[in-house]
Amino acid sequence: MPAKSVPKTNYTMKVDVSTRDSFSLLCDKIGISMSSALNAMMKQAVRDQQMSFTLYDENGFTRHEAAEFSKRKNELEKGKGVKHPLVEEEL
Repeated sequence: MPAKSVPKTNYTMKVDVSTRDSFSLLCDKIGISMSSALNAMMKQAVRDQQMSFTLYDENGFTRHEAAEFSKRKNELEKGKGVKHPLVEEEL
């Protein structure tokens, strides 16, 4: 039985060149086009009614981790922290 033809549309978006190129390399590695990858992600988001990815800042922290780090840094700057000696383990 042939697959049902679903009408298609074009969608244009802006993305920085570095991200596009990195995404293209990732898609090439796993053997899928960028268009197919984006279609699959959109379909999954609609089906699940959620987007399952984590947003990281420029330092690699989630929003929650960055807020916690900032809070602890501020406490240390106010003299509220406890200084512990560095312990290094030999492997």
